[in-house]
Amino acid sequence: MSIDRKPPLGPLERVALLTCACMALLSACASIQGYPVDPEATDRTLIRLAAYFDGTEEKKYEALGIDSDARTQKRNEIVFARMRGYDIEFANFEIQLYGFSNTVTIGTDLMGLTLGGLTATVGSAATKAALGAASVGVLGANTAINKDLYFQKTIPALIAQMEANRAKKQLAIVQGLGQSDSKYSLMTAYSDLDAYKSAGSIPDAIGSITQDASNAKQSANSDIIFTRTHLDITQLPDKEEVQAQVKKLTDPQVLALAKAMEPNLASRPPQMQQLVKTLDANDIRLSGNSAAARNVITAWIGEEDMTAANKKQWTDSIISVTK
Repeated sequence: MSIDRKPPLGPLERVALLTCACMALLSACASIQGYPVDPEATDRTLIRLAAYFDGTEEKKYEALGIDSDARTQKRNEIVFARMRGYDIEFANFEIQLYGFSNTVTIGTDLMGLTLGGLTATVGSAATKAALGAASVGVLGANTAINKDLYFQKTIPALIAQMEANRAKKQLAIVQGLGQSDSKYSLMTAYSDLDAYKSAGSIPDAIGSITQDASNAKQSANSDIIFTRTHLDITQLPDKEEVQAQVKKLTDPQVLALAKAMEPNLASRPPQMQQLVKTLDANDIRLSGNSAAARNVITAWIGEEDMTAANKKQWTDSIISVTK
């Protein structure tokens, strides 16, 4: 009986097989998301909110009497429902940014190190050369990805800026909803909602950072737009550091943090105090509403003049609620 023997694999074929093996291993590794699992089934929530986006609830609004209390309530219902939808999608966007960054970076680094290690252990010179070239290529691609897509250091800074921008746009909406429908109609609210949605984008964040860096930011004349107290871009790392610590807090800890920081609010500029009062007019963050507490804290940090003293207040308070 004759047995057909296949010729031995060449150096490049060996490299290809080893690379495939590395890719299979990496595909089994979960990306590091940096966020806890959300107990809410947000996909189902978005389905329930569909009526507020497809015109169903808008028709009910139009059918109500002009400038009636019912029309104002329906306007508020539609606006808050849309904001909820935008918030869910923005949260998913944040997770994707962090997760994709970590997956690409860790994956390509690990593959490059694996191929580099094999270079030192395999036999022939040709195979060593091929593996060495492959490892250099993988690590080089990783460097390009990090540079071109703003991964590692820049993505967190952009997210911090996006959150600050969204807080500003949210303020305009909340203040608008404090008026009757005749003064702040649903169509006007839609315009502000579009701005709120766009504020959670990378281009909008880059535009804001560029303006801050060039000291070309114009002060808003409208009372409904909150003027940032400090435009120093060097504060972004400190802000994102504090924001990252807050994101790890549980709801009870966030409530405790809101109470711990409340005495410090009096030392902040009037604009900051007005921002907090507008976002939480009835101080429900201090009486057990964790969503309001987290919303106020996020906006406060985003607009904070993050001096060394102010940062210490935040970090000391966070430490105190996590003991």
